[in-house]
Amino acid sequence: MKRKTELLQILTSIMLIIALGGTKAYAAEVEGTFRDVPVGSWFEEAVAYVWENGLMSGTGEDTFSPDMAMTRGMLVTVLYRAAGSPSWEETGEETFLDVQPDAWYRDGVYWARAEGIADGYSQTQFGPNDLVTREQLVTMLWRFAGSEQAGGELEFNDQDMISSWAVQAVRWAGDNGLVSGKLGNFFDPQGQATRAETAVILTRYCQWAAAEDPESGLEEEEEPEEEEQEEQEEQPSNPLAHNPYDPEAFVVENGFLTYQGDAASHIGVDVSAHQGEIDWERVAASGVEFAMIRVGYRGYTAGNIYQDAYFEANINGALDAGLQVGIYFFSQATTVSEAREEALQTLEWIEDYDITYPVVFDWERVDSDSSRTKDTTGTVVTACAKAFCTVVEEAAYTPMTYGSPSKVGKDLHLSELTDYAFWLAHYTTGWQPTSFQYFFNMWQYSSNGSVDGIDGRVDLNLCLTNWPNS
Repeated sequence: MKRKTELLQILTSIMLIIALGGTKAYAAEVEGTFRDVPVGSWFEEAVAYVWENGLMSGTGEDTFSPDMAMTRGMLVTVLYRAAGSPSWEETGEETFLDVQPDAWYRDGVYWARAEGIADGYSQTQFGPNDLVTREQLVTMLWRFAGSEQAGGELEFNDQDMISSWAVQAVRWAGDNGLVSGKLGNFFDPQGQATRAETAVILTRYCQWAAAEDPESGLEEEEEPEEEEQEEQEEQPSNPLAHNPYDPEAFVVENGFLTYQGDAASHIGVDVSAHQGEIDWERVAASGVEFAMIRVGYRGYTAGNIYQDAYFEANINGALDAGLQVGIYFFSQATTVSEAREEALQTLEWIEDYDITYPVVFDWERVDSDSSRTKDTTGTVVTACAKAFCTVVEEAAYTPMTYGSPSKVGKDLHLSELTDYAFWLAHYTTGWQPTSFQYFFNMWQYSSNGSVDGIDGRVDLNLCLTNWPNS
C-alpha cells in the first residue's frame, strides 16, 4: 500500500481546532483586521480561521484580497503550512527553473512534489504563478488527505465538465461536505479558485479531519477515582494470572511513579499528534526511558485509516534521543478483517524503525451517535484484538492489548488474550497502587502528566517488564 500523505493531514485539525467552537471566536479576533472582509460575509469566519492559525496571510497590511485567484505557489505553500512546515533536505533534484532559490513558495513547491501533491509541468517548469482551478484545488487537497477513494455519486449539473483525473477528488470533497455547488448547483471545475473559496474549503477540511480522529472525541477525566466495574459479558473460564506487584513498592521519584520491588521499572510516556511538537532531547533528559507512539488510527465515522500526523517526527525524535520505542494503533475495527488491515498498515509504517517495545492494539469505544463502533460487542472486539496481535506476532514484534478495569470483560476479554502482553490504563487518586486484580506488563497511571519538552498534558506510564529487544 502506497504510503498515504500522512503529512500531517490531520495535523491541521489537531493543532488548530483546539475546540470546535472555533470559527466564530476567530472571526471576532480578525474583525477589523482586513478591510476587504465584510462582517457577516460567507467567507468571514473561514478567513479568520486560516489567518489566526497561520495558514494564509494577508496580501497587504489590512487586505486579504478574497476575490484574488489562487496561484499554484500560493496553494502549495498553504498546504505546506497546514502540514506543519516540515523540514526537507535538498537532494539535487530541485530543478524547476521558474522557482528561484529565494522564492517565498520554494519550500512548498518541492515539498508538494516530493509528497505527490503537485507535480511540475516538466522537470524544469512548475508554474508557480499559474492560476488554480476549482478542480485543481480540490485535487491537491484530496492528495494531501491521502487520496481516499470515495463511493458517492457526483450530483453537480456540470459534472460532465469535471476532468477525469479530478472526479475522485471532487466526489471525496462532496461526500465529506467540503465543497458545494455554485448558484444552480454548478461546480464550475475550470473556474478560478479564489482566496476566499480556498479559505472556506480548507477550514471545512480541518473540521472534518478533526471529527474523524476518534481520540479527539474521547473525553479524558482529569484524575478519575477508582473505576467502577461495569457489568461484564460472560467470559470463558480460562484462568488469569493475578496482579503480583507489592503495593508498598510503588514509589514516586523525581515526578514519576517507579517500582522498587521484584520487577522491572521503566519510566515512559505515550504520545500522539495531540501533544504537538515535542523536544525529545529534553524529554529524555527528564528521566523518561521509553515512548509509546501512536502510528495511526481508524476514523470512527467513515472508518478510513490515517497515519498520525506527528508519527514520523515523534519516532525519529524519540529514537534520536536514545529512547526505547513502542507503537500503538488506535483501532475502531468492527471486523476481524479490519483489524488485520490495521495491523498490516501499522507494520508497513514501522518497518524502517527500531521498535523494541510492544506494538499495541488500542480499541476504545466512541460513544457518539455517528460512531461506527458504539454497538460493537466485546466478543467482536476480542476477536479483532486476536487478529491484530497475530499479525504483529508473525512479523516478530511483541503484540500487546490495552484497556482499563471497567473495559476488561466488557470490551476486551483478557481471558482469551493471555498469550499477549497487557497495558493497563487506570488513573488512581494520587497515583496510589492500582486495585486491578490481574497481571499487567505496563501501567498508564496518569493522563494529566507534565514532562519537560512536552507542552500540555501527557499520559505517564510505568513499564514493569524488560522486553527481549530493549
